[in-house]
Amino acid sequence: MAEEEKDNKQNGDTVNDLLKKILYQGVGMAVNAKERVESAVKELIGEKKISKEEGKKIVDEFSSNIDNKTKDIESKIRTTINDALLKIRPATKSEVEELKKRIEALEKIVAGLD
Repeated sequence: MAEEEKDNKQNGDTVNDLLKKILYQGVGMAVNAKERVESAVKELIGEKKISKEEGKKIVDEFSSNIDNKTKDIESKIRTTINDALLKIRPATKSEVEELKKRIEALEKIVAGLD
């Protein structure tokens, strides 16, 4: 039983690692987008097309929107992965080993019938 829990934990860690990678990529893209917005706003302020206050408001609203969307996407990804794992739970190492033993035992029985 401890072996099965260890296997399940390792499978979970792999999924968690994948989830983290996906989330980090998403956060990286969000940070990049925020930097581009900040740069564009600075340019507009420099060209006197908008005021500093308007620029700050744009950047703040964008940042807030990105944060909310990131949290929403993270939640959806977690739910999707958990649902998929529940539907197609991979066999643990101990379950595979148990099946191998049973197959070997059946092969010996069949061989003895010949």
